[in-house]
Amino acid sequence: MTNNPPDERLARAMEALGQADFPVAISLLEDLVVEDSANADAWSQLGLCYLETQRGGDAVEALSRAVEAAPADANAHYLLGNAYGTLGRLDRAAACYRRALEIDPRHAKAEEFLMKAESLIESREHYRCALSLLYSSDPSPQDLNRALCELVQSVAIFANSPARDNLRECAHRLLDLWQERPLPMEVTPELEPWAAACERGFQCVRYKNWVGAQAAYDEALTYRFADPFVHHALGFSFLELGETDNAVHAWLRAVELDPNYDFTQFGRIQRRP
Repeated sequence: MTNNPPDERLARAMEALGQADFPVAISLLEDLVVEDSANADAWSQLGLCYLETQRGGDAVEALSRAVEAAPADANAHYLLGNAYGTLGRLDRAAACYRRALEIDPRHAKAEEFLMKAESLIESREHYRCALSLLYSSDPSPQDLNRALCELVQSVAIFANSPARDNLRECAHRLLDLWQERPLPMEVTPELEPWAAACERGFQCVRYKNWVGAQAAYDEALTYRFADPFVHHALGFSFLELGETDNAVHAWLRAVELDPNYDFTQFGRIQRRP
Protein backbone atom coordinates (compact mmCIF):
# COMPACT_ATOMS: atom_id res chain seq x y z
CA MET A 1 0.00 0.00 0.00
CA THR A 2 1.29 3.45 -0.90
CA ASN A 3 0.82 6.69 0.99
CA ASN A 4 0.48 8.83 -2.16
CA PRO A 5 -2.86 10.68 -2.47
CA PRO A 6 -5.57 8.78 -4.38
CA ASP A 7 -5.78 11.39 -7.15
CA GLU A 8 -2.04 11.12 -7.73
CA ARG A 9 -2.17 7.34 -7.89
CA LEU A 10 -5.13 7.45 -10.27
CA ALA A 11 -3.20 9.85 -12.50
CA ARG A 12 -0.19 7.50 -12.46
CA ALA A 13 -2.44 4.56 -13.28
CA MET A 14 -3.98 6.49 -16.18
CA GLU A 15 -0.50 7.34 -17.45
CA ALA A 16 0.52 3.68 -17.27
CA LEU A 17 -2.70 2.67 -19.02
CA GLY A 18 -2.01 5.20 -21.77
CA GLN A 19 1.39 3.56 -22.28
CA ALA A 20 -0.20 0.07 -22.31
CA ASP A 21 1.74 -0.80 -19.14
CA PHE A 22 -1.15 -2.84 -17.79
CA PRO A 23 0.64 -4.59 -14.88
CA VAL A 24 1.59 -1.23 -13.34
CA ALA A 25 -1.86 0.26 -13.97
CA ILE A 26 -3.60 -2.77 -12.48
CA SER A 27 -1.38 -2.78 -9.41
CA LEU A 28 -2.06 0.91 -8.72
CA LEU A 29 -5.79 0.60 -9.33
CA GLU A 30 -6.20 -2.54 -7.25
CA ASP A 31 -4.56 -0.74 -4.34
CA LEU A 32 -6.89 2.21 -4.85
CA VAL A 33 -10.12 0.20 -4.80
CA VAL A 34 -9.00 -1.71 -1.71
CA GLU A 35 -8.46 1.62 0.02
CA ASP A 36 -11.62 3.25 -1.38
CA SER A 37 -14.26 0.80 -2.56
CA ALA A 38 -16.53 3.65 -3.68
CA ASN A 39 -13.99 5.09 -6.14
CA ALA A 40 -15.97 4.76 -9.36
CA ASP A 41 -13.17 6.08 -11.58
CA ALA A 42 -10.68 3.57 -10.19
CA TRP A 43 -13.12 0.69 -10.65
CA SER A 44 -13.90 1.82 -14.19
CA GLN A 45 -10.25 2.10 -15.19
CA LEU A 46 -9.46 -1.21 -13.51
CA GLY A 47 -12.25 -2.84 -15.50
CA LEU A 48 -10.82 -1.33 -18.68
CA CYS A 49 -7.40 -2.77 -17.82
CA TYR A 50 -8.94 -6.18 -17.28
CA LEU A 51 -10.69 -5.91 -20.66
CA GLU A 52 -7.41 -5.03 -22.35
CA THR A 53 -5.74 -8.08 -20.78
CA GLN A 54 -8.55 -10.53 -21.67
CA ARG A 55 -9.76 -10.98 -18.10
CA GLY A 56 -13.46 -10.81 -18.90
CA GLY A 57 -14.76 -12.16 -15.60
CA ASP A 58 -12.65 -9.74 -13.57
CA ALA A 59 -13.75 -6.91 -15.88
CA VAL A 60 -17.42 -7.68 -15.22
CA GLU A 61 -16.81 -7.61 -11.47
CA ALA A 62 -14.83 -4.35 -11.55
CA LEU A 63 -17.23 -2.55 -13.90
CA SER A 64 -20.25 -3.74 -11.93
CA ARG A 65 -18.65 -2.02 -8.93
CA ALA A 66 -18.10 1.09 -11.06
CA VAL A 67 -21.77 1.14 -12.04
CA GLU A 68 -22.79 0.58 -8.44
CA ALA A 69 -20.62 3.52 -7.31
CA ALA A 70 -21.70 5.82 -10.17
CA PRO A 71 -25.03 4.60 -11.63
CA ALA A 72 -25.37 7.71 -13.82
CA ASP A 73 -22.05 7.13 -15.60
CA ALA A 74 -23.01 6.12 -19.14
CA ASN A 75 -19.47 5.08 -20.03
CA ALA A 76 -19.28 2.65 -17.12
CA HIS A 77 -22.45 0.94 -18.36
CA TYR A 78 -20.98 0.85 -21.87
CA LEU A 79 -17.74 -0.75 -20.65
CA LEU A 80 -19.70 -3.25 -18.57
CA GLY A 81 -21.55 -4.17 -21.76
CA ASN A 82 -18.21 -4.80 -23.45
CA ALA A 83 -17.14 -7.01 -20.56
CA TYR A 84 -20.30 -9.10 -20.82
CA GLY A 85 -19.76 -9.29 -24.56
CA THR A 86 -16.31 -10.85 -24.13
CA LEU A 87 -17.98 -13.62 -22.15
CA GLY A 88 -20.62 -14.20 -24.84
CA ARG A 89 -23.41 -12.91 -22.59
CA LEU A 90 -24.98 -10.86 -25.35
CA ASP A 91 -28.34 -10.27 -23.69
CA ARG A 92 -26.64 -8.70 -20.67
CA ALA A 93 -24.32 -6.71 -22.94
CA ALA A 94 -27.27 -5.29 -24.89
CA ALA A 95 -29.03 -4.33 -21.64
CA CYS A 96 -25.92 -2.39 -20.54
CA TYR A 97 -25.72 -0.55 -23.86
CA ARG A 98 -29.40 0.36 -23.62
CA ARG A 99 -28.86 1.73 -20.13
CA ALA A 100 -25.88 3.79 -21.33
CA LEU A 101 -28.07 5.28 -24.06
CA GLU A 102 -30.85 6.05 -21.60
CA ILE A 103 -28.34 8.08 -19.61
CA ASP A 104 -26.62 9.59 -22.66
CA PRO A 105 -28.61 9.24 -25.90
CA ARG A 106 -25.60 10.61 -27.81
CA HIS A 107 -23.20 7.89 -26.67
CA ALA A 108 -22.15 6.80 -30.17
CA LYS A 109 -20.17 3.74 -29.11
CA ALA A 110 -23.02 2.39 -26.99
CA GLU A 111 -25.35 2.82 -29.95
CA GLU A 112 -22.91 1.10 -32.32
CA PHE A 113 -22.28 -1.82 -29.98
CA LEU A 114 -25.98 -2.21 -29.17
CA MET A 115 -26.70 -2.67 -32.87
CA LYS A 116 -23.91 -5.25 -33.11
CA ALA A 117 -25.12 -7.12 -30.04
CA GLU A 118 -28.71 -7.21 -31.26
CA SER A 119 -27.56 -8.45 -34.67
CA LEU A 120 -25.51 -11.22 -33.07
CA ILE A 121 -28.45 -12.21 -30.88
CA GLU A 122 -30.75 -12.36 -33.92
CA SER A 123 -28.19 -14.36 -35.91
CA ARG A 124 -27.76 -16.78 -32.99
CA GLU A 125 -31.52 -17.34 -32.71
CA HIS A 126 -31.78 -18.16 -36.43
CA TYR A 127 -28.87 -20.59 -36.02
CA ARG A 128 -30.39 -22.31 -33.00
CA CYS A 129 -33.70 -22.70 -34.82
CA ALA A 130 -31.91 -24.17 -37.85
CA LEU A 131 -30.04 -26.71 -35.74
CA SER A 132 -33.22 -27.86 -34.01
CA LEU A 133 -34.81 -28.50 -37.42
CA LEU A 134 -31.79 -29.95 -39.20
CA TYR A 135 -30.92 -32.40 -36.43
CA SER A 136 -34.40 -33.41 -35.30
CA SER A 137 -35.04 -37.15 -35.21
CA ASP A 138 -36.79 -37.28 -38.58
CA PRO A 139 -36.82 -33.89 -40.33
CA SER A 140 -39.46 -33.47 -43.01
CA PRO A 141 -38.80 -31.70 -46.32
CA GLN A 142 -40.54 -28.68 -44.81
CA ASP A 143 -38.18 -28.82 -41.82
CA LEU A 144 -35.15 -28.90 -44.11
CA ASN A 145 -36.53 -26.03 -46.18
CA ARG A 146 -36.96 -23.92 -43.10
CA ALA A 147 -33.56 -24.99 -41.76
CA LEU A 148 -31.89 -23.73 -44.93
CA CYS A 149 -33.73 -20.41 -44.69
CA GLU A 150 -32.76 -20.02 -41.03
CA LEU A 151 -29.10 -20.81 -41.77
CA VAL A 152 -29.10 -18.30 -44.61
CA GLN A 153 -30.64 -15.62 -42.40
CA SER A 154 -28.06 -16.29 -39.69
CA VAL A 155 -25.15 -15.86 -42.11
CA ALA A 156 -26.74 -12.85 -43.81
CA ILE A 157 -26.95 -11.06 -40.45
CA PHE A 158 -23.51 -12.13 -39.20
CA ALA A 159 -21.07 -13.21 -41.90
CA ASN A 160 -18.97 -15.29 -39.48
CA SER A 161 -21.93 -17.16 -38.03
CA PRO A 162 -21.19 -20.86 -37.37
CA ALA A 163 -24.23 -21.49 -39.56
CA ARG A 164 -21.83 -21.33 -42.51
CA ASP A 165 -20.52 -24.75 -41.49
CA ASN A 166 -23.98 -26.33 -41.70
CA LEU A 167 -25.10 -24.93 -45.06
CA ARG A 168 -23.49 -27.68 -47.14
CA GLU A 169 -25.01 -30.52 -45.12
CA CYS A 170 -28.46 -28.95 -45.28
CA ALA A 171 -28.13 -28.35 -49.03
CA HIS A 172 -27.06 -31.94 -49.66
CA ARG A 173 -29.99 -33.29 -47.67
CA LEU A 174 -32.31 -31.15 -49.76
CA LEU A 175 -30.66 -32.40 -52.96
CA ASP A 176 -31.36 -35.96 -51.82
CA LEU A 177 -35.06 -35.06 -51.98
CA TRP A 178 -34.76 -33.82 -55.58
CA GLN A 179 -38.04 -33.25 -57.41
CA GLU A 180 -38.74 -31.69 -60.77
CA ARG A 181 -41.00 -28.67 -60.60
CA PRO A 182 -42.78 -27.97 -63.92
CA LEU A 183 -43.13 -24.26 -64.63
CA PRO A 184 -45.82 -23.86 -67.31
CA MET A 185 -45.00 -20.69 -69.23
CA GLU A 186 -45.68 -19.15 -72.58
CA VAL A 187 -42.26 -18.58 -74.06
CA THR A 188 -42.45 -15.64 -76.43
CA PRO A 189 -39.72 -15.14 -79.06
CA GLU A 190 -37.95 -12.54 -76.94
CA LEU A 191 -37.81 -15.03 -74.04
CA GLU A 192 -36.31 -17.85 -76.11
CA PRO A 193 -32.70 -17.14 -75.00
CA TRP A 194 -33.83 -17.08 -71.37
CA ALA A 195 -35.74 -20.35 -71.70
CA ALA A 196 -32.81 -22.03 -73.43
CA ALA A 197 -30.42 -20.91 -70.68
CA CYS A 198 -32.83 -22.17 -68.01
CA GLU A 199 -33.08 -25.56 -69.70
CA ARG A 200 -29.29 -25.86 -69.88
CA GLY A 201 -29.09 -24.91 -66.22
CA PHE A 202 -31.69 -27.47 -65.22
CA GLN A 203 -29.84 -30.26 -67.03
CA CYS A 204 -26.58 -29.22 -65.38
CA VAL A 205 -28.20 -29.30 -61.94
CA ARG A 206 -29.64 -32.74 -62.67
CA TYR A 207 -26.16 -34.11 -63.34
CA LYS A 208 -24.51 -31.95 -60.66
CA ASN A 209 -22.46 -30.01 -63.19
CA TRP A 210 -22.28 -26.96 -60.96
CA VAL A 211 -19.92 -24.97 -63.15
CA GLY A 212 -22.27 -25.39 -66.07
CA ALA A 213 -25.31 -24.62 -63.94
CA GLN A 214 -23.77 -21.39 -62.70
CA ALA A 215 -22.88 -20.27 -66.21
CA ALA A 216 -26.32 -21.13 -67.60
CA TYR A 217 -28.33 -19.48 -64.84
CA ASP A 218 -26.06 -16.42 -64.80
CA GLU A 219 -26.92 -16.03 -68.47
CA ALA A 220 -30.64 -16.51 -67.71
CA LEU A 221 -30.50 -13.64 -65.23
CA THR A 222 -29.28 -11.29 -67.95
CA TYR A 223 -32.60 -11.81 -69.72
CA ARG A 224 -34.93 -12.06 -66.73
CA PHE A 225 -33.86 -11.37 -63.16
CA ALA A 226 -36.93 -12.11 -61.06
CA ASP A 227 -37.21 -15.90 -61.22
CA PRO A 228 -36.84 -17.54 -57.80
CA PHE A 229 -36.02 -20.96 -59.26
CA VAL A 230 -33.00 -19.45 -61.05
CA HIS A 231 -31.65 -17.92 -57.82
CA HIS A 232 -32.46 -21.16 -55.99
CA ALA A 233 -30.36 -23.27 -58.36
CA LEU A 234 -27.60 -20.67 -58.43
CA GLY A 235 -27.39 -20.91 -54.64
CA PHE A 236 -26.64 -24.63 -54.83
CA SER A 237 -24.12 -24.03 -57.62
CA PHE A 238 -22.31 -21.32 -55.68
CA LEU A 239 -22.16 -23.45 -52.54
CA GLU A 240 -20.71 -26.45 -54.36
CA LEU A 241 -18.09 -24.18 -55.93
CA GLY A 242 -17.06 -22.82 -52.52
CA GLU A 243 -18.70 -19.40 -52.95
CA THR A 244 -20.69 -19.37 -49.72
CA ASP A 245 -21.45 -15.64 -49.66
CA ASN A 246 -22.82 -15.75 -53.20
CA ALA A 247 -24.92 -18.80 -52.27
CA VAL A 248 -26.41 -16.94 -49.32
CA HIS A 249 -27.24 -13.93 -51.49
CA ALA A 250 -28.84 -16.14 -54.13
CA TRP A 251 -31.02 -18.00 -51.64
CA LEU A 252 -32.04 -14.76 -49.94
CA ARG A 253 -33.16 -13.46 -53.33
CA ALA A 254 -35.15 -16.64 -54.01
CA VAL A 255 -37.01 -16.27 -50.70
CA GLU A 256 -37.61 -12.56 -51.33
CA LEU A 257 -39.26 -13.45 -54.64
CA ASP A 258 -41.20 -16.42 -53.23
CA PRO A 259 -41.34 -16.65 -49.39
CA ASN A 260 -42.70 -20.21 -49.66
CA TYR A 261 -40.19 -21.50 -52.17
CA ASP A 262 -39.65 -25.27 -51.96
CA PHE A 263 -35.89 -25.91 -52.10
CA THR A 264 -36.41 -29.60 -52.88
CA GLN A 265 -37.90 -28.69 -56.26
CA PHE A 266 -35.81 -27.49 -59.17
CA GLY A 267 -37.81 -25.59 -61.74
CA ARG A 268 -37.98 -26.67 -65.36
CA ILE A 269 -39.65 -24.54 -68.01
CA GLN A 270 -42.71 -26.28 -69.45
CA ARG A 271 -43.77 -24.53 -72.62
CA ARG A 272 -47.45 -23.74 -72.93
CA PRO A 273 -49.01 -23.80 -76.37
